[in-house]
Amino acid sequence: MTTRRAIRLVLALVLTAAACAGIQYYYDHVKLPDLSPRQVIEAYFEAVTRKDYEAAYALVSRQHYPDSFNQFKDRVDMYSPEMRLEIAGEGIADGKAFVDARIFVPMAFGPYTAETRMNLVRMKREWKIIHP
Repeated sequence: MTTRRAIRLVLALVLTAAACAGIQYYYDHVKLPDLSPRQVIEAYFEAVTRKDYEAAYALVSRQHYPDSFNQFKDRVDMYSPEMRLEIAGEGIADGKAFVDARIFVPMAFGPYTAETRMNLVRMKREWKIIHP
């Protein structure tokens, strides 16, 4: 192989690696995740009401919520499967998001309603709930 061919080959490999890195960066940091913050919260509550705790736990940021799966399961197992979620709004800025929601829980003494803001953080290609 001649020196020129070797240089061209190395240059082609470097350009290919740079293009791959640029594409990876775009998907991990620029392009919005496939699921919106609202959809993540809806999926989380749906999984909790179905008692699919593994699916719900997968939507939580481990960097921000250090509880183990068993601790998480013990906590959310107390939630009523009849609770309803109503999304009031959402926002995204600088790799963070929030979803404002109303939660309706039927109780023996009457319905309980709570307004809450759930914060999410972008973890590469997904939104994760900071504190469920």
